[in-house]
Amino acid sequence: MSDKAANSDADDSRKTGTQTLERGLDLLELAVNESLTLAELTTRSGLPRGVAYRLVTALAGREFLAQSGNGRFRGGPSLLRLSHRAGEQTDIAAIARPHLDALSERTGLSAFLGRRDGEYSVHLLRSQGSERVAVTTQPGTRRLLPETGMGKALMLDDTPAEWARLQTLIGPEHRPDALLPALEAAAASGVVLQRGPPPDSICSVAAPVRDATGRIVAAINVAAAAPYLSDARMAELAPWVKQAAEAVGTVLGHSGVRRSGSNA
Repeated sequence: MSDKAANSDADDSRKTGTQTLERGLDLLELAVNESLTLAELTTRSGLPRGVAYRLVTALAGREFLAQSGNGRFRGGPSLLRLSHRAGEQTDIAAIARPHLDALSERTGLSAFLGRRDGEYSVHLLRSQGSERVAVTTQPGTRRLLPETGMGKALMLDDTPAEWARLQTLIGPEHRPDALLPALEAAAASGVVLQRGPPPDSICSVAAPVRDATGRIVAAINVAAAAPYLSDARMAELAPWVKQAAEAVGTVLGHSGVRRSGSNA
């Protein structure tokens, strides 16, 4: 066989392998997004029944797909294990940094990233703004969740009963009468507008970051003293903050679907 013919055969083999991989991934995505029977997977994918059967059998054999008692296929334990390991290896601060910097540059305000630790929020990252009087909360700072806009964004998927419980942990200055309705509105809109109590009167706009499962894993906010954040300015910044949080979530695999059982 000539070198030219051998190279042609190798190219054909690579193309066939790539096509098979892509078909298998297509079937996997279909089953993960919606539990489907083999017939439904075949129809949705457009593959011949024999090809779909072989690929589904291979994926099930490696436990990337699992078949329930009603014959429908869904994501299997191997997929869950890989997802868990990928999550453990994800450095959310590194992922969020460029989005946080861009948000700070766009708004002129300091931007922050935080995560939840039980009943507290923990600041992970700060991107400094250009405002003359800046909020200088440093990484590692812990605050009770209902005290701050970031904390409220982290608790948006909690039940109203849990909101009420958490509310009892904070001082009366952080407990306006409309706190629970405000959380309901924020859960529906996906963004928190916060006006802090005097004397600091720190205001913020915050939004949750969701991972591939739809779970809230972090929150992003911009914060400033009241003179820099009027009600009108907060409303203007809300979609920008939400967009930044969604951009980080997209890198984490979030598809726009919230975790089942959330308030929204």
